[in-house]
Amino acid sequence: MIPYLSGLLLVAWLPRLAWLPVLLLLLLPLMRRCRWQRGVFLFVAASLYAAFWGSWQLGHRLPEHHVRSDVEMRLQIDSLVQQQGRRQVFTATLVAADDAPAVFSRLRRLRLSYYDSEPLLQAGDRLQAQVRLFPPRGLSNPAAFDRERRYLSEGLDARGYIRTLHAQTPAGWSLASLRQTLHNHIDTTFSPAVAATLNALVLGDRTGLESVQWRLLSETGTAHLLVVSGLHVALVAGLGVVLARCVCLPLLLVGVSALVVRRIGLLLAFGAAAAYALIAGFGLPVQRALIMVAAFLAGEWWLHPLSSWQRWRLALLLVTLAQPLAVVEPGAWLSFTAVALLIWLAGIKRRGVLRAADWWRIQLQLFIGMLPLTALLFNQAGWLAPLVNALALPLVSLFVICLPLLLPLALSETLPALNRITELGIEGFWGALAAAREQLGLYLPLVAPTAAGLLFGGIAALWWLLPLPLRWRWLALILLWPLWVTVPEPPVGRFRAWVMDVGQGLAVLVETENRSLLYDTGPGYSGGGSVFPYAIAPLLRAHNRQRIDYVVISHDDSDHSGGLRALKQQVAIGTLVAGQPERVTDMRSVACSEAGSLDLDSVTVRLLQVPGARSDNERSCVLLLQGRYCTLLLPGDLGFAGERVLAEADLPTVDWLLAGHHGSASATSQAWLERLQPQQVIFSRGRFNRFGHPAAEVLQRVEAINAQSRDTALEGALLLEDRPGCPATGEREAKRRYWTAG
Repeated sequence: MIPYLSGLLLVAWLPRLAWLPVLLLLLLPLMRRCRWQRGVFLFVAASLYAAFWGSWQLGHRLPEHHVRSDVEMRLQIDSLVQQQGRRQVFTATLVAADDAPAVFSRLRRLRLSYYDSEPLLQAGDRLQAQVRLFPPRGLSNPAAFDRERRYLSEGLDARGYIRTLHAQTPAGWSLASLRQTLHNHIDTTFSPAVAATLNALVLGDRTGLESVQWRLLSETGTAHLLVVSGLHVALVAGLGVVLARCVCLPLLLVGVSALVVRRIGLLLAFGAAAAYALIAGFGLPVQRALIMVAAFLAGEWWLHPLSSWQRWRLALLLVTLAQPLAVVEPGAWLSFTAVALLIWLAGIKRRGVLRAADWWRIQLQLFIGMLPLTALLFNQAGWLAPLVNALALPLVSLFVICLPLLLPLALSETLPALNRITELGIEGFWGALAAAREQLGLYLPLVAPTAAGLLFGGIAALWWLLPLPLRWRWLALILLWPLWVTVPEPPVGRFRAWVMDVGQGLAVLVETENRSLLYDTGPGYSGGGSVFPYAIAPLLRAHNRQRIDYVVISHDDSDHSGGLRALKQQVAIGTLVAGQPERVTDMRSVACSEAGSLDLDSVTVRLLQVPGARSDNERSCVLLLQGRYCTLLLPGDLGFAGERVLAEADLPTVDWLLAGHHGSASATSQAWLERLQPQQVIFSRGRFNRFGHPAAEVLQRVEAINAQSRDTALEGALLLEDRPGCPATGEREAKRRYWTAG
């Protein structure tokens, strides 16, 4: 199994699939060694399979030279439609691309937006529309979710938006329409908070859960209870087994063989699990859960004496055959590790009756066994998790088992009291979680663990799970201390800065020895929300930033200040400096013109602003950062007029200059560049943006002074390090994978 998984991992880590034949040729001499032949064969076979699967998926993708193509298409919506203000977001299956080149006919599924609230689109609807298409690219930031990998795994070959909707045909009966009908009934029957919880449990739709609720689930270690996963699918399969035995008992009385009755029961169990998986959307985590259930039922079908470990390995084989990239999916690691720990503990215990003390002991052992993974994936140690799960897991499991009976009665409103009981139960669940988090605490945020920390943490977890006396197992916890080792901060007088990849906007995080500064917060969206939670917040969590000492909002444009509200919800803010303080109404701020300079651990920080400027862009708060070796200038959206004024100020030459206004032709003038003499000019902009940034004339000006152009749209987030040479490293280059490199 290890050579097979290693082959899948090799391909998942390749920057280009074209490198695979060279690597496999290097393994040919090993085939001569008889004892290695089987392992090498499995490794090569897995590598070739994963590469073929990856090539197949990439072959359907929209090429970049077809960006912003307008195509007449017939589509069928295959997902629930998300409402974001006036914007409707959904995925759709391509039925036909009318009179379009063959490259568009190869597309399978699209992620689309429709910027209008009328007509209201529904899952299962057939559409005739003109669609503007873009390649399935995502943002690339440290510690953030890899959306491009998810696009590849789900077969989403392009994204875009509907320019003109010609026709909408309401859906007939289909699975998608059934899910939409259930979603609509739940929304109209229950309060928003209760409906969001039911939609997550029944339909796998988690979009209604608020960020505060997700944070509560994360900090109490109960997120798996509200995400349709192996737990829920296995519960429904178990319910199917119980019901099947009740239904099939009369068959035994009339002479049907026990083997036939047994297989009917297994079919009903799998059918119940499959039905739930389909209703829940059949996303990648649900697919993995269903495959695992099928693998564990398979041995019962043929009456083979398969051990739990053999069924675990069979499930792992089937999941990775269906989803080769599951080997790098956090959800897959969590699921298989949790099941492996349960099998391990069951093998040690070997007792027929589970007592209350055993239940508490299992929760504690699972928590410690999973601690290295939760530290790696979630940057936390939720010591509250064993206690909360020991109480909440049975209750939520009972609720899920009862849902097939409770939900139809509740939606039909035949028993109004049942609706109220359901609402009280769900509200009580959230209230209990909040009370446990507030009263007991026991939540410890962690920085992203080092490789050494993970190694020692894994050894500690295995040591703890060994059947040793408790007095010896407690010593294992000492090995967990490397998980608490922090990321080395820059020495005094030096800094590091990340120019984040936030699309058509700006956000720059600066860290020094003991302090931090965030310049702008990324764009917000007209329908609500912002890029902050999934582009910037993951890095703050990875570095355990619970507080930002200084936040500088250059000016009030939404592409610079749109994430401020989300920032305030997630971290504490020390001092807020604003280029337009009169526009900041919900918290106290300091005017840029009055701030002057900031204390950032002996790193010189100057704030500049054009006096008397009237336009929003010209009022941008300009930040100059001078470390021991390097200098960084951030001008916001400053244009030609402001540059002429500040060029007369006492400014040094700089190593890194952020291009004004995302590379607009009205900023970053030749005189400004010649005055500052930057070594590198950085463009923070969205890939395929409609403004055409960066402008060709700006790139020519940068080339004229022999400076290097750096681009977040092409390179991802840029890490700027204040050390000799003033290097800048792009996230895409540092973590290249074949699905991002092409």
